[in-house]
Amino acid sequence: MRKLVTAVLIFSGAFLCSQSFEVGSFFSDSQKNTKIEGIVLDNEANNEPLAFVSISVKNSGIEATTNIDGSFVLNLKPGTYTLVYGFIGYKTIEVENVVVSSNNKELQNQTMQALQIESGISVASLY
Repeated sequence: MRKLVTAVLIFSGAFLCSQSFEVGSFFSDSQKNTKIEGIVLDNEANNEPLAFVSISVKNSGIEATTNIDGSFVLNLKPGTYTLVYGFIGYKTIEVENVVVSSNNKELQNQTMQALQIESGISVASLY
């Protein structure tokens, strides 16, 4: 009996290993993650890359931060999103209706503008 069980297990394992399948085929397109990529530039510094900008997907808890070269990547499921770009000393930007399709890469480059301080207000008084 032990030899029969061993033979069945070996045969089953060999059969399963010989079958080719695509891991992604077990998931529907709505479950696959896609990417939003982009670069954030500094409008005040001749469009130089802006590092450490926070990019968040509104009301989701999903965030990314730009690298030293101003680039970022967000991995999301297909859908429509609002992206919020924030950085201390710069105007916050909201980009609504960013549509992400399955298996596509969405590009979202952004230029940020520094906040203007009104005359008579020092930077120290803002803290």
